[in-house]
Amino acid sequence: MKTVKLTQVFIRSLARQTRAYTIQDSLCHGLGVKVMPDKPMQYVISRLIDNRTRTRILAPVSALTVKAAREKATEQLQAWREEHAQPSMSASPRFDVFVEQTWKPMIFDHWKPSTKRSVLPALNRRLLAHFGRYPLHMINHKMVQAWFDEISKTRKGAANRNLDTLQSVFKLALRQGHCLTNPCIGIRQNKRRVLNRFLSVAEMQRLSVALDECEEVGGSIAQCADILRLLLLTGCRLSEITFLKGEYVRGNELHLPDSKTGAKVLYIGQAAVDILSRYHCKANTELFPMKLGASTSLVQSLWLRLRKQIGIEDVRLHDLRHTFASYAVMDGCSIPMVASLLGHKKVTMTLRYTHVGDDSVEQAAEVIGAVFKGIFTQSEPLKPYIPQTNEAPTPAVKVKQKRLPERKPTAKPKPKAVKKVKQVKPLQTPTSLTKEELRAIQRFRDSKLFL
Repeated sequence: MKTVKLTQVFIRSLARQTRAYTIQDSLCHGLGVKVMPDKPMQYVISRLIDNRTRTRILAPVSALTVKAAREKATEQLQAWREEHAQPSMSASPRFDVFVEQTWKPMIFDHWKPSTKRSVLPALNRRLLAHFGRYPLHMINHKMVQAWFDEISKTRKGAANRNLDTLQSVFKLALRQGHCLTNPCIGIRQNKRRVLNRFLSVAEMQRLSVALDECEEVGGSIAQCADILRLLLLTGCRLSEITFLKGEYVRGNELHLPDSKTGAKVLYIGQAAVDILSRYHCKANTELFPMKLGASTSLVQSLWLRLRKQIGIEDVRLHDLRHTFASYAVMDGCSIPMVASLLGHKKVTMTLRYTHVGDDSVEQAAEVIGAVFKGIFTQSEPLKPYIPQTNEAPTPAVKVKQKRLPERKPTAKPKPKAVKKVKQVKPLQTPTSLTKEELRAIQRFRDSKLFL
């Protein structure tokens, strides 16, 4: 039987066949989607109990989301265990042993270096410290929920990231049979904060003055000030700047072999190139020579001091990336172009970073209001709106038209000939003839004409 991670998109893509079939969920053991040729698809749960396979229909696919179906399947499995007094697992590896010997070689070692650096501290400080001594089968949903709620009181974002790592551990443990269910299923993550903060023009001017003062100090403080300027000028992440090497900089391009989204090429402006040109080093050494990790912590501590000094305590260091993207959009750059500047593989990620200021929204509202006012008051139809751009107008394409053959003018019909009636010439009379002679001649001619 096929096992995949069930999602709403995947379920909608399932096609009906001549015979019924079931797709099992890889996250919740026993949960599946049954596809029938003549009935709607349904969520089903099945489990081997007392050498007998128990199967039950949970609900139609249209009635439950995948997450709700997993929760209901977990409740049904627990009810079956209590009903038949099925003993739970009596032995399983300890959490810390399983993480070190199984999960790290199979899962953790295949992650990117940047992901490892962000996960490893949380794994050691919170997950191993709290669950390390427990066997896997003894860690239940109630324990995980209590642990998650305790961390969420102070650090909601860290609690979400730690829960993702814990779920990865139990996903592998469930596949290998070390536990009956994944205790992380059904825990709602904390709502993420809406990322809509970026620096105004006045705030950036105050920040520029503060960075100039840091550069006058010199040493590592001036170096951190240049890093902050590069974050604002390039839209890069902090780790992408602090771990830059000389071989990565090629003119106005940064060739990063590794980042959050993998290897990528970033294009930077001349202002950023001028800052990087101050730091000359060998190809395989870092541009900002500090101890590994000390550069990131020193930049963050300097930023905390600067934002309090200039009155922007609600601005995070990562919001400099938001500022770069927002001003690019307000300046007329398209979303795909901003995605290329930020190094995003999906345009949907860029939409989270692109915001517009209140002034731009107010101006847009005024423009739209003026358009409708003109529609209501103007009797004549409005001309179609043509957006004005700085690009040169596209020359009109001349279409060659086929020349039709000239038609010869048709000859006008000739009028029918009219018979001419002979007219009798008047008699020419010589002056020497007498009247009797003239009458004789006239009689003669008349007799010739009417014969």
